[in-house]
Amino acid sequence: MLLKKQTKKMIAPVVITVLVISYFIFYMWLGFAESGDIPLLMKILLIVVPSGLIVLMVYLLIERVNEIKEDDDDDLSQY
Repeated sequence: MLLKKQTKKMIAPVVITVLVISYFIFYMWLGFAESGDIPLLMKILLIVVPSGLIVLMVYLLIERVNEIKEDDDDDLSQY
């Protein structure tokens, strides 16, 4: 089965995004699983920072997918 050129270009960003988001989720889980009594500030940081990075990764993936969809086949013709 042959994939479209755009679909091939989208595989890597999606895979990387899934891996990074999985890492952040694991990091959040590990922070709560390994600690008994942690201060409230640390709990907030363990949720807010990775959550913000997850939102950022999804935003960047959407931007990259839109960029791939709008990509010209012949970019060299612009120069």
